[in-house]
Amino acid sequence: MLRHYHMSVTENFSHKIDKDLIKRRYFYDCLVVPSGQPIMVGVTPISKSYPILTKPSVQPEISGFVYLLASMAVIGGFLFGYDTGIVSSAMLFVGNNQGMRPMTHFWQELIVAITPGAAALGSLFAGTCGDRYGRKKLIIISSFIFMIGALVCGAAVNKIILVFGRILLGIAIGVASMIVPVYVGECSPAHVRGKLLTGFNMMVCFGQMASNIVAAGFSYIDDDNWGWRLMFGFAAVPAVIQFVGFFFLPESPRWLYNHVGEKESRAVWMKVYGDDEWVNYELQEIAAINAVSHTEPDQSVFSKIIRTTHLRKALLIGCSLQLFQQLAGINTIMYYTGALVKSTGIKDNHKTIWVSCVISFVNFIGNLIPFLVVERIGRRKALLSSTLTVSLALAALGTAFLMVNRDTMATTGYGEMERIVGRKVPLDGDQWLAEHCLALSNCDFCVTDDRCGFCTPLTVAKVGVCLPLDPLHPDIQSSTGFCKSSIKDNSTIAFDWSDLVCETKFTMAPLALMVVYLLFFSAGFAPIPWVLNAEFYPLWARGTCVSITTFVNWSANLVISLTFLSLTNVLSRFGTFYLYSVIALIAFLIFKKFVPETMNCSLDEIEQLFMAAETRSVMVENMKASFETMRTTKYKDGEDTRNTGSYPIYDH
Repeated sequence: MLRHYHMSVTENFSHKIDKDLIKRRYFYDCLVVPSGQPIMVGVTPISKSYPILTKPSVQPEISGFVYLLASMAVIGGFLFGYDTGIVSSAMLFVGNNQGMRPMTHFWQELIVAITPGAAALGSLFAGTCGDRYGRKKLIIISSFIFMIGALVCGAAVNKIILVFGRILLGIAIGVASMIVPVYVGECSPAHVRGKLLTGFNMMVCFGQMASNIVAAGFSYIDDDNWGWRLMFGFAAVPAVIQFVGFFFLPESPRWLYNHVGEKESRAVWMKVYGDDEWVNYELQEIAAINAVSHTEPDQSVFSKIIRTTHLRKALLIGCSLQLFQQLAGINTIMYYTGALVKSTGIKDNHKTIWVSCVISFVNFIGNLIPFLVVERIGRRKALLSSTLTVSLALAALGTAFLMVNRDTMATTGYGEMERIVGRKVPLDGDQWLAEHCLALSNCDFCVTDDRCGFCTPLTVAKVGVCLPLDPLHPDIQSSTGFCKSSIKDNSTIAFDWSDLVCETKFTMAPLALMVVYLLFFSAGFAPIPWVLNAEFYPLWARGTCVSITTFVNWSANLVISLTFLSLTNVLSRFGTFYLYSVIALIAFLIFKKFVPETMNCSLDEIEQLFMAAETRSVMVENMKASFETMRTTKYKDGEDTRNTGSYPIYDH
């Protein structure tokens, strides 16, 4: 028989539920599990059809099936990383393809930014679809979309088709970022669950690193026509492996228990454990949680979240963590690595991609740091130290780009250029644009502007003029003036044209500081927002809250991707990174004031961290009175509860 008692927290347990004290004083065996009751704690006897929940004393031997299942699932993480990383290298060549011209900054930003935009929508709906149709089906669907998206991008004959392919990839990335961790977590034994879930994040970084290595190899194969197509299309290979492989893997046993039946769930758990004792324990735990988790039918989960003060506070903090993670500029580095590397003075595309390989390798290695130390120093310290050092690294990176700017060649007046080369060359076309470019003071300001490029006579040192670029051939010629092809071809003086890079002796400074920035970011700012958002919320609200915070993350990612090149036009590269540094410093101050430490805390303790002192005090007193009442109470049917049941005490 199932009975519910709703009370309000324990006797002098201001920060934890002391199960040993409860058993010693009140003779109840207790299990702490989440519940759907706001600001309440429920004590529920397990139905007689389920034995007392006693965890087996011997840890199970993990079979190869578990690792096969997790490895096949985290291919979604690899695809996530690969498809967000490959665009940086591919865009070095896409604009040179005849069908993709003119490749303006608007189209560059759209091709890059449409993917996180689609991912935001995909992640928002992935939780609901996964609950309704199953985790396995959604992973199969996402791998199929990955496959089609990669092929569409590889076969694109114009910018519109390429954008459509990137939309498909974005939807798949959004779905994978939500459903793969859920599937791995629900299929994994508790003592290896953290390790296997970490594998998903590691595979994201590995995918980003692999994208640069693959791009470096394919860049030598007719790069303007076929190389970039192979870069995009390669993602179809792991997508096909996951798509086919998942037809032979089971559905999540927890989803099966709730939607199909205990028999089907038991069959999957047997493959995971190969041991009846552990299988029985898992099934009993699922039954216990299902028995105590109930929601009011006339109230949606979201409305309950909004009406629960401390949960609303937790959600706001969780959203701020994901928001500032993106506003600190990480994806300007990951998405525009190729362009940023070239902006330091490296002109060769192949060298640019190999340098990008080194940078992404550092990002992959950096993600090992929180894996090793976060359970020793805590989430809060890791987050705060990382955020502060990220702010300093961004300021240093801005200073490095400022040094590059000050070191590049100053522009020469157009009349002076005509005098030096001994020839009059009229400026035709858009006069306003020509005057705009001519007014820029040096080479760095010139090539940062997406409408201009730098023209220099090879026979005269330290002389150059900023001119409007030809939108159809931006890397070859200007639209007017000395570097227009018709002028260069009939001139006795050879001219050099650049739309992206300037010569500087500070080439290595920005590259070195990009590496430092990635190390600092990976050490805490990258993983901790995801860790804390997984811990902040009770089970009944976790899916909805994490969907919301993930949507915020991808939406901020979209804003950064859409605005980076435009910001560099307005603020310059160094000004943009100074802005990101200020944002990271603001994030540090907000995190220092509002983000709590959750290391070694139970779910009940974490939830109480967001409650007002008065609320916690009332809960303590009410719980004390409630347990005193239960100590002497027998059920109406005469059964003595002190000796017959195991009672889950669950936080809301």
